[in-house]
Amino acid sequence: MRPLDFLGRIKVKLGIVIVLAVATAFAVNELGLSSGLSRELRIAVAVVLALIMVQVLARGMTKPLRELARAAQTIAKGRYSLRVRATSRDEVGELARAFNAMAADLGEVDRQRRELIANVSHELRTPITGLRAVLENVVDGVSAPDPVTMRTALAQTERLGRLVAQLLDLSRLDSGARLIEAEAVEPARLVEQAVLEASLARDDVVIRASVPGDLVVRADPDLLAQVLANLLDNAVRHSPSGGVVTVSGEPERDGVRIVVADQGPGIPAAARARVFERFSRLDAGRAADSGGAGLGLAIVKEIVELHGGTVHIDDGTGCRMVVTLPGRTELPAAETSSPGPSGAGTTPAAVAVLTTTAGSAVGEEPAVAGTATTSAVAGPARTSAAAPPSRAAAHGVDPAIGGGGASQGSKAAGRGETSEYVPPPLFPRPVVPATPGWVLPVAAGVGVFAALVLPDAEIGLGFVLVVTAIAAAALFAVRWRMTPWTAAFALTAYVMISMAVVRDADWLVAILLLAGAALGALAVSGAGAGWLGVLKGVASVALALGPVPWFLAGPLKRLTSRRRVWAVVATLGLTGVLLAVFGLLFASADAVFASYVTWLTTTPEWAESLPGRFILFGVFAVLPATVVLVGLRPVAEPVGQVTKLVVARGVWLVPLTAVNLLFAAFVAVQITALFGGDALVLRTAGLTYAEYARQGFFQLVVVSVFVLGVVAVAAGLLRVERRERRVLYVLLGVLCGLTMVVLVSALHRLHLYTDAYGLSRLRLSVEAAVWWLGALFVLVLVAGAARLAGRGCGWLPRTAVLVTGLGLVAFAVANPDLRVARSQIETRGVARMDAAYLSSLSADAVPALDRLPEPRRSCVLSRLLQVNHLLETDPWNGWNLARAQATALPAERPVDKAGRCPPAGSD
Repeated sequence: MRPLDFLGRIKVKLGIVIVLAVATAFAVNELGLSSGLSRELRIAVAVVLALIMVQVLARGMTKPLRELARAAQTIAKGRYSLRVRATSRDEVGELARAFNAMAADLGEVDRQRRELIANVSHELRTPITGLRAVLENVVDGVSAPDPVTMRTALAQTERLGRLVAQLLDLSRLDSGARLIEAEAVEPARLVEQAVLEASLARDDVVIRASVPGDLVVRADPDLLAQVLANLLDNAVRHSPSGGVVTVSGEPERDGVRIVVADQGPGIPAAARARVFERFSRLDAGRAADSGGAGLGLAIVKEIVELHGGTVHIDDGTGCRMVVTLPGRTELPAAETSSPGPSGAGTTPAAVAVLTTTAGSAVGEEPAVAGTATTSAVAGPARTSAAAPPSRAAAHGVDPAIGGGGASQGSKAAGRGETSEYVPPPLFPRPVVPATPGWVLPVAAGVGVFAALVLPDAEIGLGFVLVVTAIAAAALFAVRWRMTPWTAAFALTAYVMISMAVVRDADWLVAILLLAGAALGALAVSGAGAGWLGVLKGVASVALALGPVPWFLAGPLKRLTSRRRVWAVVATLGLTGVLLAVFGLLFASADAVFASYVTWLTTTPEWAESLPGRFILFGVFAVLPATVVLVGLRPVAEPVGQVTKLVVARGVWLVPLTAVNLLFAAFVAVQITALFGGDALVLRTAGLTYAEYARQGFFQLVVVSVFVLGVVAVAAGLLRVERRERRVLYVLLGVLCGLTMVVLVSALHRLHLYTDAYGLSRLRLSVEAAVWWLGALFVLVLVAGAARLAGRGCGWLPRTAVLVTGLGLVAFAVANPDLRVARSQIETRGVARMDAAYLSSLSADAVPALDRLPEPRRSCVLSRLLQVNHLLETDPWNGWNLARAQATALPAERPVDKAGRCPPAGSD
């Protein structure tokens, strides 16, 4: 368990560990004092718990270090396969990832070293064996030392010399002994010469070149010529008879692109990662006489990387090699052979891309005789990534290569300096969309509006207006992807939140606000196609709070980077300092002036709420930005492979059949008992009708919830054959139908009980929950019928959510507190009513309580008005319809605040 892995600083982790240890000790001490424990026992318990806390939290910080030590010992023994688990984002995690990369590189280098020794031995043995055979034949008299025999020996010697020369050049370039002498080079001239040389190898291959004469790049001409020769030789050698090799060049962005293409078999994608290694061949069994030693593309890669460029294989017919060389420029006027276009070569720091398409066997040196072979030893399995600038600088690359816009790290590397370690960010940087310019002003406006209208008021009109502003921002962000579901969710959510202007019951308003916020988040996120999507969409706004700082970072930086903002800040700061210094001096010098300063600096009443207003500004400024972020970055529906279980038919058939029979028996008993009358219940159970109705009510509701789980598991996780599916769905449908009868029974029990004792908030809420469960079962039955008919039921999650929202709206419209008050008065009567319970209701119940006769009316209403703070009119920002009506009643019919409630049971 590594709970602090998400933090990017080990110092922060250590600080958190220390703070939590101290907090644990403090909490243990406080609890011990309140419990009367001795000091020694408190100290012992605090030390033990603090050590446990430190052990749990610090384990994730120290375990990677132990793994690093063990892996280092293993690597020292020559085994490079062990890796360190790197899950943290701090410096230790960075070290572990660097160690893993180093171990992988060491393993790759060791593999290449072994292959290099084997390949060099093989390549040297072949010409040496041939030369030895020729000389032995001459010595033994088998062959005469004639010109033919000598030419054979000379060919083997030249081949051996070329191989040794290539290896020596690779060693010199790799060690930095070979410096790059960069100058302005016209690729067109080098391509022309390379085409002439490559065309001598085969007469049945056509080479076509098309390179603009005004393309100029700063490079070493000899090395660049070698790159072209190697690539063209590979392309020509492996082109089919009658094939065409093309060489083209063109400016690309601020660079030059040269393309060499052939019509050969190409290089498989799986082999492209290793084609630039030394002695690499596609056909490992091919004889060396049919080509080179496998060093050609290694030479190309090293030369290009020494120039600060890249080389890779592009997709297309045949094989396409793409080489990137930095430093496009233009020739001086005196050296320009022909005037090109006026705009040629004027873009500074251009990048030249050399693309060679060949069907050649990879990694072979050209067979063109007399061509200088210059190479650099390829590093461990690098493909087209550009060589580090420090490496090019170490080989004497001209500073102009790579463009004039070299980074500071490149310049430091060119001077032989090491770059500074850049620690990871404290928190992971999320991927956020571009921030529209209107987001910051809108967020600030909503924050200011909330800070002005929300303090010192109940939840009412002001809160709904703030929500309206946030909804408008969300609507503008999601307008391009509005769907009927999005509109339905958003409208329902807004209606639920707007009920805060109509209803006063705190418990009801809290439920409506939470549900409205969840439904609004689902509407903005665009999710909901599946049940996991519904959960992810509901939590989308909360999850987006983390990326909000990065979402607003751009506009805030642009705002604070303006000089006039800093000038205003500096001016205000300097003014404040000067006024404070001189004001204090004058106040200490004159008593009258001091009295005026005291009057001016006295905190007004409105300033006492400034901290709360600042908090409201921050919260409601961040909220619209978060909603807009979710709207601009829709939530992706979770797509996962649903693993369905294949079980025998009896595994699900027997349990479902047994459960259906049990439910049928219970339903039969319910019909007999609940509809059989009071006499039957008294005779069989010994209970009154109301007591029997109350008993087991909540258990029946829990049973209904369990049935929904059973249906979800059976329908979603069981894989059955087509003919068995109908049986499964019929059994599940029967179970749902019987469960609906159970719900009807539970509802009937509740009505019997409320007929005797009246409604309460809990009873009314449970009744609404039963109706909601019934609606869900209806939706499940419809979805099952649709699946039996071969139609989809992807509408079920969104429909269930929408039905839930509409049900809450209907529940709020029904005015629960008013119904509770009327039920209590009608059931219990005025004489036996519970005045204390009625006075704890909200302003929604006032219309029913106002009809009570005196003195019970004044008794209940006086307490209710006092508890709900209805003695004074609310300000405009806290206006609420129910509260306004309740506040206006005493003016029409005064309430006796001193009146006492008569005892229960008296008229």
